[in-house]
Amino acid sequence: MSRLKSPPSQPTPLPVPMAESAQLKASPTATPGLHEALAYLDSLRVPEPQTFKDTRAGDEEDGEYDSPVDLALNDRVRHSPDELLDAITIMRVCCAADGARPGLLTPGPGLLSVLQVPSEKDRTRLARRHPDLWRRLSMSLPALVVEDNPGRSGAAAELHSRIEGKLLSGSGVLAILSGMVPLPPDLDALVTLRTTLPPVTLQMLTIILEYLHPGQDVDLPISEEQLGKLGPVALAPVLAADTLSAALDQLQQLGSIIRLPNDGPRLDDVYGQPEAVDALRQLVRDVDAWRAGTLPWREVTKSFLMVGPPGTGKTLLAEALARTAGITFVKTSYADCQKAGHQGDALKALNAAAEKAKAGRPAVFFLDEIDGFYNRAQSTNGYIIGMVTGLLTLLDALSATEGVVLVAATNDAERVDPAVIRSGRFDRHIRVGRPIRSGISAMLSAAVAGAIPDRHLNGLSEQLVGLTGAEIATLLREARTGARKAGRSLALEDLQAAADRVQPPLGDALMRRVAVHEAAHVVAGHVLGLPAATLAQISPRGGEVVRSRLTSMTERDILAMTAAVLAGREAEALIIGDISSGGGTGSNSDLSQATTLAVQAECAYGFGPSLGWMSPDTPLFLLPDPVRQRVEARLRAGQDEARATISRHIAAVERVADALVERRELDGAALAELLTDVEGTDEKEALEMGDRNG
Repeated sequence: MSRLKSPPSQPTPLPVPMAESAQLKASPTATPGLHEALAYLDSLRVPEPQTFKDTRAGDEEDGEYDSPVDLALNDRVRHSPDELLDAITIMRVCCAADGARPGLLTPGPGLLSVLQVPSEKDRTRLARRHPDLWRRLSMSLPALVVEDNPGRSGAAAELHSRIEGKLLSGSGVLAILSGMVPLPPDLDALVTLRTTLPPVTLQMLTIILEYLHPGQDVDLPISEEQLGKLGPVALAPVLAADTLSAALDQLQQLGSIIRLPNDGPRLDDVYGQPEAVDALRQLVRDVDAWRAGTLPWREVTKSFLMVGPPGTGKTLLAEALARTAGITFVKTSYADCQKAGHQGDALKALNAAAEKAKAGRPAVFFLDEIDGFYNRAQSTNGYIIGMVTGLLTLLDALSATEGVVLVAATNDAERVDPAVIRSGRFDRHIRVGRPIRSGISAMLSAAVAGAIPDRHLNGLSEQLVGLTGAEIATLLREARTGARKAGRSLALEDLQAAADRVQPPLGDALMRRVAVHEAAHVVAGHVLGLPAATLAQISPRGGEVVRSRLTSMTERDILAMTAAVLAGREAEALIIGDISSGGGTGSNSDLSQATTLAVQAECAYGFGPSLGWMSPDTPLFLLPDPVRQRVEARLRAGQDEARATISRHIAAVERVADALVERRELDGAALAELLTDVEGTDEKEALEMGDRNG
C-alpha cells in the first residue's frame, strides 16, 4: 500500500504580542488601557489545531487509499472589526476611568458610578460586551444599568427605577447614561465617580493598526476631528484591510468625504450684523480661554437665541461661529426631527443630534425653527406638548454639559414656549435683521475685491437697504453671471443692472412718503415713552423701525404701542394729505400688529371686562361680537392718540423724515440727536392720555 502525504504547510508566523512588541509607538503610560486591550486581542489569536482526513484513490491492488493528512491551520487569525473595536473600547473605558484606576468604575455596595456615553451605539456595545470587557480590566463585575432610549416618554422614570432597584439589592451599580437625562438628587448623592467615555483617538487607532501590521510605520491620513465624526461601522473597511496601505487608503477616502466647518465664511466675513458678530466674537475668545484652562465654563455666556425674518443670516452666523472657533457644528430643526415619525422617534432624532454635539465637544448645537416647538399655553395638542417637554429636558442637559454652545433661531419669538427661551436656557437674545447700510457696502466691497472703487458702491448700497443678506448674495451671483455673459470681469454696470432687477429705485415722492411714515413711528414711540428706537431705515421695499420689546405691559403700554404703530398712517394723512396701503400690507403690517395688540389685551391679558382666557390666535371673525367691538374700540383709541401726538410734533416728524431721505438709515445715536428737543410723556400726560381714551 502506498500513501500520499501532503507536504507540511509553512505556517505564516504570528505577530509578536503587542504588549512585548518593540515596534509599538505609543507608550503604556501615554495610553491608558493599552496592555489590557492588547492582551484581549492576544487571547483571541491562537487557533485550535484542526486535522482534515484526506481519502485519495490509490493502487489498483487495494482499490483505495485512506490517508489522514495533517493540515494544521497555523495561519494568523484575522480579527474581525468588531473584536478590534472592542479593544479600542477597552482603551476608551480606561481613559474615562483616569487610566491607572479603572477599578473606580466598580463602586462599592449601594453606591453608583456614572459613565456618560453620548452615542447609543457605544452604549449598546458596552452592554453587549460588559462581562468580557470588565474581566479584561481585572475588575469585579458591577451591576449594569444602560440607558436605552432617552427620548421615549417615561424613559427617565423607568431608568431611575432600575437604578434604585439594583442599589436596594445591595449591589454597586455602573450606570451607562446618555447624559441627556439628569439624575434625581437622591441618586446623584450616591455617585462616587462621574466620567465620560472619550471618542476614538488617533493614538488608539494607530495602536490597533500597529498590532495588525507589525513592524510598519503608521501615519494616519486623517485629523482627530475627522476621526471623531466617523461611526464604528465606518472603520470596518480600515480594520479589515489585508495590508496597511489598503487600510490607510480607506481611511483617506473616509476623511475626504467628511465635511468639516473650515470652508466657508467666518465671523470676519459676516457683514451688517454688528450686535450678533460682536457677541459671537466674545464667545470665541471665551471658548479659547476655557480650552486653555483659564476660564471656567460656568463663566461663559454660551446660549443664544437669534430672532429675525427669513434670509437674514441666522444659520450663517451659527456656522461662522463654529468655523471661527474651530469647533464641531451640529444642526437640526423641528422639521428634521418630525421627519423621523411619531413623537418617540422625533424625540429620539432630537436627542441623537444632541449626542453628536456632546460627543464632538467643544461644539455648537444649532436648533433652527425653534418656533416649531409651539407655546404649550396656546395648544392642547399632546404631540406638541410632549415635544416641548422633551426639548426642555434636552436643553437642560446640554446647558449642563461643558463645551456645548447652544444657538437657536426663530422668525417669531412670540410663538416659542416661554419656558424654552427663558434665561438659563438661552441667556442672550440677539436680533438678526436686514443688514445695515455699512454692512451692505462691506459685502459689495468684499465681492468686487478692489475692482470697483468704494465711492462708486455707495449709491448702490443705498439702493439695496432693506434687502436680506441672502437676497444680496443672490444679486451678486446674478451680477457675476451677467459679467460672464458679456465676456468681461465684474463691473459696476453688472451690479447696477442686477440691483435694478431685484430692487428698482422708487420715485422721490414715494420715498418721501415712506420716510414720513417711518419717522412718525420713531417720534410717536419717543413721545409716548416706549423703548428708544435703535435703528430706522427706508428702502424701495418700505421701511423699518427697530426698538426693544416691553417684557411686561400695562393697559397704558398697550395703548402707547398701538398709537406708535398707527402713527405712520396718521402722519401720511396729516403731512401728505392721504393714506397709502403700506400700513396694511402683510401679516406683519402696522394694522396687523395693532390688531394683535388689541386682541391680546382683550383675550389674553385680562384688560377687558371678562377674565376668561381665550387664545389670541383665534381669527378675528371667530371672536364673539362684543369682543370684536372692544377690539375695534381699542384700535380707534390708538388712532386718536397717534393723531394727537403727531399733530403736536409735526416738525420733529419732518426733521427725522428729511434725514431718512438723505441718509436712508439712522442708528440709535443719530435718532437721539434728532429728538433732543422732543420731550417724552410725563406722568401727568400719561394719566390724561388714559382718561382721554377711557
